[in-house]
Amino acid sequence: MPLYFLAIIPPEEISKRIKSLKLEIAKKYGAKHALKLPAHITLQIPFKIPETEEGKLIDSLKSFAENQKSFPLNLKDFGRFGQKVIFINIENHKEIINLHAELQQISMKHFSLKKHETFSKIHPHITLASRDLHHKQFPKTWADFKTREFSDSFSIENFSLLKHDGKIWHAYRDFHFNQ
Repeated sequence: MPLYFLAIIPPEEISKRIKSLKLEIAKKYGAKHALKLPAHITLQIPFKIPETEEGKLIDSLKSFAENQKSFPLNLKDFGRFGQKVIFINIENHKEIINLHAELQQISMKHFSLKKHETFSKIHPHITLASRDLHHKQFPKTWADFKTREFSDSFSIENFSLLKHDGKIWHAYRDFHFNQ
């Protein structure tokens, strides 16, 4: 069964800035896993549905997106989860939390996702380093980023369905909001 997830993908210029930070971390600290994914804010963690259900998934997401309005988003500096993940902070994330909650309802209503494929609480962020950042490298990496500044903003006007090809994730389909 194919593997999918839903995310907000920043505009190309911001994505390039984020990719350069990921590349810096990969070069200096050996953490390369985050490079397997485009810069993104997760709305729905990876899930599997039968390929025969893909059309239904796309139709329900398209219909959902058409009822959404765009909203501004600010990226500001860096944060971490424990000694494992370094990320870019999202300042005004209430709208993303609402979007996530509504998408969870659609997923539960139309598709039988497994318990490990859903989550009720999210902390919106853009990951720079995660599962392969060695615990011995984490303190150095965090010391490098915790006082750095990063600031950018953009308007959320769509979200994307990503599909895994067996090696990496690809943006598969975009769903545009009703402007």
